[in-house]
Amino acid sequence: MLGCGEAQLSDTHAGVATTASAEAQCQALADNEALIGVSPEGEAWVEGEDGVRHLLPDGTSTWLDASFTRADALVAWDAAAAFVVGDNSLWSATFEGAEPLSLPPELGKPRFVCGDPERTSGAFVITTRGLFERLDDAWLRWPFPAELLESMKIRDLEGACAGQDSVMYLEAGDSLWELQYGDIASLREAADLSGMRAVGPDIRVGFIALRDGELVRFDGSAWAPIPFDEGDVTTASAADGVLWAAVDSSLYRRDRLDRWEYLDAPMWPGAIEEIRSYAAGGAWIVRGNQLCHVEPDGTLRVQGVRPYGRLAEGAGLSLTVSGDPTMGTSLRARLDGQRVVVNGTAGAWSLTGPESLSSGWHTLSLSVGSEAGSVERTVKFLVEGGDVDEPSSPPGEPTVFWERDIRPIYERSCATCHGDGGNQTFMGSFEAFRALGELALERVSSGEMPPPTASAMAEPLSADEVQLLQTWVKEGMNP
Repeated sequence: MLGCGEAQLSDTHAGVATTASAEAQCQALADNEALIGVSPEGEAWVEGEDGVRHLLPDGTSTWLDASFTRADALVAWDAAAAFVVGDNSLWSATFEGAEPLSLPPELGKPRFVCGDPERTSGAFVITTRGLFERLDDAWLRWPFPAELLESMKIRDLEGACAGQDSVMYLEAGDSLWELQYGDIASLREAADLSGMRAVGPDIRVGFIALRDGELVRFDGSAWAPIPFDEGDVTTASAADGVLWAAVDSSLYRRDRLDRWEYLDAPMWPGAIEEIRSYAAGGAWIVRGNQLCHVEPDGTLRVQGVRPYGRLAEGAGLSLTVSGDPTMGTSLRARLDGQRVVVNGTAGAWSLTGPESLSSGWHTLSLSVGSEAGSVERTVKFLVEGGDVDEPSSPPGEPTVFWERDIRPIYERSCATCHGDGGNQTFMGSFEAFRALGELALERVSSGEMPPPTASAMAEPLSADEVQLLQTWVKEGMNP
């Protein structure tokens, strides 16, 4: 979203704006080996007849001393840990081995998991007896049609069940189900998946699927096409607002500004069978018996906090950030809009923030400037404590509204590119603008949007207007 230019996304033609180079490292998979999980920072987990191994993006492989014989489902949670469903049990797997997690016997045998089941909230597990949510010291059962349990799968979001809005998706039979948990709980059959192949959820893009070679997304009410003109898509993946697509042996990527690019990556020949992208910016590619790691310029890895992860009450901020040294030497970091101390040099930084973070959701914004442009990443996470499972609006009546306050700003500074007939993601309705409100705030706050190239058509926002937009987002984006 949020950009203007002839070579960028339009409502009817995506095109490929540029050809971008990317590093690729490939290795052979053994017979019957398969990629079973990728963490948000890019570590892969592979399973075969000889067991499970852990792969770093540089190709380093470590075998897991696992007690289970087969991983039926795996959620790769961070650089060294995953939750595994295997041998009718739930396991916590690390470099050192795997330990079974104790679940109440009345839950039945686990089949799928999302979130961290060792924490007191924010985790779900599908078992032979139903769908269960971890809440405090209890597992609560959700009413779900018994005849669909066998086909039900959790579509996790970077290993977590959901983002800040606590809305998660499940696939069962030929249907997509939407589950909202927290203070307002609901479960509904949201969309028909007949004839489609589910790709998965993404906070910015929506729930993505493939329909007869076409990329489509579910926006909460209906399926909408994702413009792409390079042929029938054979497989796709999405993570952190970046969409990946393959057309036979060709690999494409759409960045957070909705610009498609063809990735010129030196990989072994063959049709691409599977893409597993991850939040830090890269992807793992399966082609026949080859597994390739593809890393475009601009990959930022964060250690110390997970996307949509949960930290214990009173936790502090101490992180490391790594990336390609050629993309820039200076890292700028903000936590909830406030500057964070950064130490280190190009490609290797450490961040030091408050020793004790307040309970609730936090937003870490990272930016590295270079001659080729800025590289950015945002990580949202929750600090537990008190009643913070659901984002809440400030007390009192809302003061900023879409129709009265935000729409005039949109009309003057955004509609040229983001309105009817514009060449960017449509944002001309309350529903469309609300879906991208937080990202819009990030872009205009940094001065990136409206882009300088569009200055003749769109006026930059004043400081007062940015503050107005910030208040609107904070108050819950009221109509």
